[in-house]
Amino acid sequence: MFHSALQKKIAACLLLLMPAVLSAQNTAAAVIFPAGTVYLNGAQLSNSSAFMTGDVLQTRENGAANINVAGSSAVVDSNSIVRFQADGFSLDRGSISVATGKGLSVYARDFKITPVSGEWTQFYITRSSGSIGIIARKASVTVTCGSNTSTVKEGQQISREDAASCGLITKGNGAPAAVKGPIITSDRVGLGALVVGGGLTIWVLAQGDDPVSPTKP
Repeated sequence: MFHSALQKKIAACLLLLMPAVLSAQNTAAAVIFPAGTVYLNGAQLSNSSAFMTGDVLQTRENGAANINVAGSSAVVDSNSIVRFQADGFSLDRGSISVATGKGLSVYARDFKITPVSGEWTQFYITRSSGSIGIIARKASVTVTCGSNTSTVKEGQQISREDAASCGLITKGNGAPAAVKGPIITSDRVGLGALVVGGGLTIWVLAQGDDPVSPTKP
């Protein structure tokens, strides 16, 4: 009896702890499916991997990646660098195609590209050779830069200079140099393992003293 009561208390404590752990981890429900040479925070991927806020994804010339997040998906083309943000992606270099019904945004330098409405929207963003290209493939998108806002309607495309202050003021150095080599910028901690371990512990405790059976869920 005492043992059973103790199990319940431990399970209750873990349930209270897990939301705090998840909050500290700042985890986003996204998964990367790599093809070819793809790096996540400087480490080459061979299998699918979680993609969290602040993470950096880089594809090489022979690489590409598909990203799945709730209600949205994205395809990162070769020779691209993409950072995951709380409300979407930041394109440092290359190109990304987004399909979303959740208003997922893409940032490119000073520009923010967002679906006009909550309907299913597909758009394509490129950032290379000193310019930023925006194509609205399905539904319209809003392009915001500073106090300026414009709309790219379905089937249309625009191009803007990749320069400071929305391309209105070009600094002497011009666009930033492309990043070479794998990126190593993440300070991800091992809280993910704690969350998984905590969840398994809660499940085991809930089973009591009964052994796990391969034929009994």
